[in-house]
Amino acid sequence: MRTKSMWLWIMGMVGVTAGVAWLFAERSPASAGDVPMQQSPATGPSAPMDRSRFWAIIDRTTVLEADTDAQAAALRAELDNLTPADIEAFESTFDQIMQESYSWDLWGATYVIHGGASDDGFEYFRVWLISKGRTVYEAVLKDPDSLAERLAADSSGPLEFEEFAYVARTAWEEKTGRDGAEMPTAARMIYPNIEPAGQPFEEDSAHLSERYPKLWKRFGNSPAQ
Repeated sequence: MRTKSMWLWIMGMVGVTAGVAWLFAERSPASAGDVPMQQSPATGPSAPMDRSRFWAIIDRTTVLEADTDAQAAALRAELDNLTPADIEAFESTFDQIMQESYSWDLWGATYVIHGGASDDGFEYFRVWLISKGRTVYEAVLKDPDSLAERLAADSSGPLEFEEFAYVARTAWEEKTGRDGAEMPTAARMIYPNIEPAGQPFEEDSAHLSERYPKLWKRFGNSPAQ
């Protein structure tokens, strides 16, 4: 037979047990009030877009290449018809193409055309080259000196198109309502820890005129600026 004192002892132990349980519940990692909620894992980069599809999009904008603002707007219109995932895939392919064009041979050509070429200048030149479409891009990548024959005789100004590189990111921001910095894939374009492919060029007229005879003839004494 339980006495009153025994009941009081039992009830006291129950209270202690409940208190311990409450304490551990409050300290549990599952408690949102005690520890910050875990962030969802970041979405990984999207798989690149098929090259044929990528270039088809670019090529449809080249009819407006004489007006860079109009061409950028045309690309934006193309991307506005895509899903966020497709825009990410487009950007992933853009990044791939920027990387494959990161060569000394093409950098040297840019140097001749502009009378010099910094990291940024070379970046914007490659963006410009992509904006010209697949045929021009692939031909110049294979033989940079051939660009001298592809430019209109009255073309002027630096061959750069920085804004073209940001169109996909802007379109993605509008589609998702998120900051462009959160885009899973964004073209990097400058690679400070990677050496350009191929043989470095020398910054002297004798070397450059021999390596890029057509470009030197056109731009050696009158760079595009």
